[in-house]
Amino acid sequence: MIPLQTQEQFETLYKETKLDSPILIYFTANWCGACKRLDWDFISQEFPDLTVYKCDIDENKYTPGYCNVKSIPNMLIMHPTKKLDQLQSSDTAKVAAWINKSIVEKKAN
Repeated sequence: MIPLQTQEQFETLYKETKLDSPILIYFTANWCGACKRLDWDFISQEFPDLTVYKCDIDENKYTPGYCNVKSIPNMLIMHPTKKLDQLQSSDTAKVAAWINKSIVEKKAN
């Protein structure tokens, strides 16, 4: 996972980066028990081409509010069109199904 440490990094990613494929931003915190239940090894094996940014809400306090994150763990998929999809869940299977629906199935259509 690539750290997303500042709002400036997020804005550069959102406004200035030309995305060739969707990216996932994972909002988390070291103290979050629900976040620790997510199996990121499984997710990275299922979606090896997915770029994942990690936003620790204690280090980067502005970006979660900017993205309307109300609770963690929370995932945000940014599509090349700049459309955003969001999910709050600590269930690895549910997250994988959401990624599949949000990315893989949309590519097929």
